[in-house]
Amino acid sequence: MFGNAKFKLLTKILYVTAAVAGAGIVAFGAGFEPGSEGDPVVTKSYVDKQIEDWGINIETKISDIYSKMASGESSSSDPVQKELQIVEVEAGKSAVFASGAQVILRGGTGSIIDSPQGGIVDITQGVDLRAGYDVPANHLLMIPRDDGRGIRAVTKCILMVTGEYEIK
Repeated sequence: MFGNAKFKLLTKILYVTAAVAGAGIVAFGAGFEPGSEGDPVVTKSYVDKQIEDWGINIETKISDIYSKMASGESSSSDPVQKELQIVEVEAGKSAVFASGAQVILRGGTGSIIDSPQGGIVDITQGVDLRAGYDVPANHLLMIPRDDGRGIRAVTKCILMVTGEYEIK
């Protein structure tokens, strides 16, 4: 009987100790800002507030982009690209492109005009097209430098062009 009483007393002491420790943890955690470094567990209201703040910020940025597009403003950091143009190049003529121009041959045949520094980047195949190569139809081509690179039309060509160009 004496052993059973010790066991009950020990059990009660453990229960009281656990209750006090639990209350201390709750009291300690209540002293921190939800979501702070001291209390990384956050409430639903905190998450909702963060999502709302981010949404307002995104809406503001989107409206800024739309207003710049409408006013015709642009800067080098704007994600807005120049307008796509359909360009027809008669046989025997050449289209020479500025740096950063993008071109897709949609009709006709043409050959590459390169420069001493290199050719035209065929993004579709991942190759550098040099002088004399036939321009592959429906491939995205990019002009890396403003040094006279372009396309010479063998037959009448129809090009989709983004960026600056000159017909010679």
